[in-house]
Order: sequence, then C-alpha cells, then structure tokens
Amino acid sequence: MRSKPTVTALLCLLLLVINVFVVAKLFAVRYLAYNGSVEGTFIAISRIMAKYPGQWSWWPFWSCGMPFETSYLPFSHWMVAAFLLLTHGQAAHAFHEVIAAVYAGSALSVFWMALVLSRKLTASFIAALGYSCFSFANLLVPAIRADAGGLWNLRRLQVLVYWGESPHTVALALLPVAMVCFHYALTTRAVKWKILAGVAAAAVVLSNAFGIAALGMALLCWLLAFRARPWWKASLAVAAIGAVSYCWVSPWLSPTMIHAIRISAPTAGGDYRYRADSYLALGAIVASLLLLSWAMRRLRAPEHVQFFVLFGHTQTAIVLTWYLWRVAVIPQPGRYQVEMDLALMLAVVFAGAAILDRFPKAVRRAVAAVVLLGLAVQVFHAASYARTLIRSADPSQLAEYKIAKWMDQNRHGQRAFLGGSSSLLYNAITDNPQVKGSHDQHAVNPFMAIVAYTIYSDQNAGDRGAEYSIFWLKAFGAQAISVAGPDSNDYYKPFVHPRKFEGVLPAIWRDGDNTIYEVPGRSTSLAHVIPASAVVARTPIHGLDTAPAQAYVAALDDARYPLAGFGWASMSEARIRADVAPGQVVAVQVTYVPGWEAWANGRRQRMRGDGLGLIVIDPDFSGPGEIALRYTGGVERLMTRGMSLAASLFAFGFAVRRRWRSP
Repeated sequence: MRSKPTVTALLCLLLLVINVFVVAKLFAVRYLAYNGSVEGTFIAISRIMAKYPGQWSWWPFWSCGMPFETSYLPFSHWMVAAFLLLTHGQAAHAFHEVIAAVYAGSALSVFWMALVLSRKLTASFIAALGYSCFSFANLLVPAIRADAGGLWNLRRLQVLVYWGESPHTVALALLPVAMVCFHYALTTRAVKWKILAGVAAAAVVLSNAFGIAALGMALLCWLLAFRARPWWKASLAVAAIGAVSYCWVSPWLSPTMIHAIRISAPTAGGDYRYRADSYLALGAIVASLLLLSWAMRRLRAPEHVQFFVLFGHTQTAIVLTWYLWRVAVIPQPGRYQVEMDLALMLAVVFAGAAILDRFPKAVRRAVAAVVLLGLAVQVFHAASYARTLIRSADPSQLAEYKIAKWMDQNRHGQRAFLGGSSSLLYNAITDNPQVKGSHDQHAVNPFMAIVAYTIYSDQNAGDRGAEYSIFWLKAFGAQAISVAGPDSNDYYKPFVHPRKFEGVLPAIWRDGDNTIYEVPGRSTSLAHVIPASAVVARTPIHGLDTAPAQAYVAALDDARYPLAGFGWASMSEARIRADVAPGQVVAVQVTYVPGWEAWANGRRQRMRGDGLGLIVIDPDFSGPGEIALRYTGGVERLMTRGMSLAASLFAFGFAVRRRWRSP
C-alpha cells in the first residue's frame, strides 16, 4: 500500500494535470481575442521592464508620467520580465505562458493550505478539485452567471481570459501559501516560518490590491478560529510580521502609491464611496462574523472548519451586499467574487465533511465517490469551456494594434490621447507615451481623470465639446487623438460624440470607424518657454473650468516665445534646451511629484508643480542653456529604501539570534 506522502504527491500531480488540461490552450496564445481586457497594460509593464532593466524609477508612458511603482504593483510583472530576459521571447507570448502556469498551479496552493490546516486528505483534494472546475459566484449571483455565460462555466478562468485579471490571479494563487506560512509561524517556534510568512505576505501584497485586502481578512478569520496561543500574542505576531514585511516592500508600495489608491479607488470604475448604508452593512458583516465565530465555538466545530466558514462568510457577504443592494463596504466589492469562489468552496466542503464525520465510513465513502464523480464530469465541461473561451487573435487584424503600429512608425515618440480599448494595448506594442492610459486607481494626478471624462463625455459642453477637448489635449501635450466611432469594434466606445472632431481637426489615419486626428501645435516638444504669469495657479474645478489655464495654453502657441527642445535620455532622465529671458519659466508637460530635480550649469534649479499637476522650472540663468531633468524619488525613496534595508537586517538578525540561542 502506498504511503500517505506518496498518495499526497500523486494527488498534487493529478491536480496539476487537470488544471494544465483545462488551461492548456492559454500557454500558446500571443494576443487574446478580447479587446475589453486590461491585460495589454500588464504586458506593457512586463515588456518595458525587460527592455529597460534597472531603469525602474519613472514611468513616462501613462498619465503624463508617474513614479514607476505607481504603474502597478510589480510582482507578477517581475515574473514575466524575468522569464522574458531568460528566454528572449515575445512579450505577449511570455506573459501568457507565465500566467497560465500560475493559474495551473493555484489549485496546488489551495490543496496545500487545506491539508495543512485540516489534516484531511480527501476533503482537501475535493476542495482543490472543486476550485479547479466550479464557481459558486455563478451559482449565487445572476449577473455574474450571465457574464460568465452559464452556471457551469468557470468564472475565475473567464475573469482571467476575458477581463485580463492576471495580477489578481497571481495574488489569489499566493494567498493560500501565505496562510500556510502564517499558520506555522503562529503555531510553532520555528523562526523560518516567521520569515517565510513575511516573504509570502510581501508577494501577495506586491501582486494586487485585492490580494492585500483578502490576506488581511483571512488573517483576521484565522485569529478568530485558531487558538494556538493567547489571541493577543498571535495578533502582535501578525502585526509584527506585517510591519516588517511592509517596510521590506515599501519601495514598491510607497506612501505615494498608497495615497493614490486611497484617493482614486473609491471612484475607479464606479462609485464606491462610503455612505450611511455602507457603514450599516459593514457593521452587520462584522457583527455576523463575530456571532458566527461564537456559535461555532459553542458547537465545538474544528478550528479549520471555523476558519474556512468565517473566511467564506466575509468574502460572500462583501460580494452579495454589492450585487443584491449595491452597497459597497470596500472599493470595487464585486471584484472579490474570485476570493468568494475560493473561500466558499473550502467552507462548503469542510463544513460538509464535518457533518459527514458523524455518519458511518461507508456513507462517507459513498458521498465522496458521488461528489468526485460529479466533479470529474465538471472538469471535462471546464476544459471544453476553456477551449471555446481561449481564442487567439491575429494582431495585424486588430484596430488597436494597427493604431499603435501606425503611431510608432509615423509619430514616433509623440504623446497621444488613446481612446477606449486602444489605450489598453498601446504600450504592449510601442514605447510612445499616452496622455492617460493608466489604471485609474493608481493615478498620482487625479485631475487626469477629469480631463479624460471631459473629452469622452462633453457633459454640459453644448456645441463646444470639441473646443474643450482640444484645449485639454494641448494643455497636456497631446499631438494626436484616436477616436472610436459607433461602428468601431472598440469594446468601450467611450466617446459620446465621436464625430465632434470632423472638420475641426485633420484626420491623419482611418481604418473602418477608427480615426486618428492630429492636434496642431507649434512644437511636438514637451517643454515650453512661457511667461511666469501664464503658469496655472490653481487646479480647475471641473473640465469646463478652463479659465485658470487659458493664459498657459495660449502661451504654448504664441510665436513670441522661443521654442524649447525636450528629449528623454533614459526613462527617468530628460534634457531640455531652452532660451530663457527674465520673467520666463520652462513649463514641462510631465507630471510633477516630489523627487524631480532640475540642474543647469552645475546648479540645482527651482522647480514646482502647477495647477494642472505638471512641472514648472524657474531657471536661474538668462539666454540659451541646457537643463538636466531627472527623477530620483527624493526623500520618500531614500526613506523607503532605508526601511527596506532595515527590515532585511532585522529579519537576518532575528534569524541568527534565534538560531544561536536554540539548543
């Protein structure tokens, strides 16, 4: 008879084979046929990280530039970039190979967590197998079921393939690993598990913001369920590991990034701002969680069952509260449906197993056989669904690809406003910068969202929609704008009045109902000499409030002021050539954040941000000169790197000290 470790290894292999069988087609994909997916932005980050290794300081491609770490949390992109550097492959193909591998391995991490916490091999395997082929989100939420195309379709695969949720997929695959490490860290004295818990938590945190929230909720549920030591000691241990882990990863989850998420997340992709009903719903969820914990303790439910049920309760409550009553207790609550699938599968399987433990072994075996048979049928349905869902596209036939290629060949290096799905795939193909293009929840300049909304919607603009749009395009250095018309195959078609530029701006490219218009200007440079009086002094209230920027935009086209040259020397360094007279400044259409430095003639120049969030340099010289502009990250970067080094030294010292003191 095989030993238990051998059986466990065989079950792991079986789970891996099943998931590879389901997702196999994704390994061969270059570009998927779904232009509503955001995965193009993730391919772009990975491609550019591999193309410019070591230049990960400033990201000049989106939102007129941003600190690199605010482009997106980097862990999944590190994996893809490393794979690209090792294989020298094509970025889009390498991306799908890595993500498919993570997806296939995620069931193993679920199996490991379930087995470690419960010590029940059969139930752990059933839970991991169920997670591999069935979705409770489809069962419970009609809107999700309709989007997935049916009750039996695999939602988390559809979320990955159709919507491009790759970082979320990575975070969810790492979450069970982190929970295993925390479990051992809190129930044993082995220092290695405390360090591994910190490393695993860091990997989850650097994968996806939803993973951060889910990990925090999972740890809270663990503390309520497991009683290996006094709760306050376990809580302090979790807090200590979390604090050291954050210090370690703080260069990539900087205060600037946290601030951007905090400001933008409540309105990114919807209105998730807290209202009175949000507080009531949150209070009800917390109260029901504590009541459920108390009830299961009174019933003497096993600790692992308590954990799985409590975790399933929190994730399900967050999702259902949103879908049933449109009440948000956390930003973008509907996105936690994949966490709900994981948590609810574990809760149902292990709660059911606990009930079945009261029955004779023959009954338990019969039920397990029936469940396994049903899941085996569902595996084949999931594989069939995956083969239908995972569809490649010929990139040369995609309008988004054509736009990116044309701009790269004919307007190389020029900034453009890319509308709709074109913006998502653009930088997977070209290094040309965009006016917007970023994930809204990470934007460091919140006014950019107002500009985009104004250009798309023309709300309250009357017949001046084109005028307002052109004004903001000029203000933010766009030399072109791509517009998807009503007959375009663009997934989003965000322009309410897509014909507003006809006869107003010259059309320089057309393909079907996709058009690129040129935005005329004196210069394609991002640097401009303007009078100090034209600097935007206050941030406009809304997109029709152009008064603060009227003098600035007029100065950009005023021939009385000399042209300035601008060129990137690297991703975070630029050179400006300008002839400046007294009373004039150099306006640079790049986002200003603390950490930018300007130097000329060996002296540091005074610089600041204007009301639009762009750079203004007050040179201390007159006449022609060259200004070196570079982003260093400033005090924040020095502080976070110091925190990271201190955390590394602390962990090393802690490990050595415990090793030295142990017998």
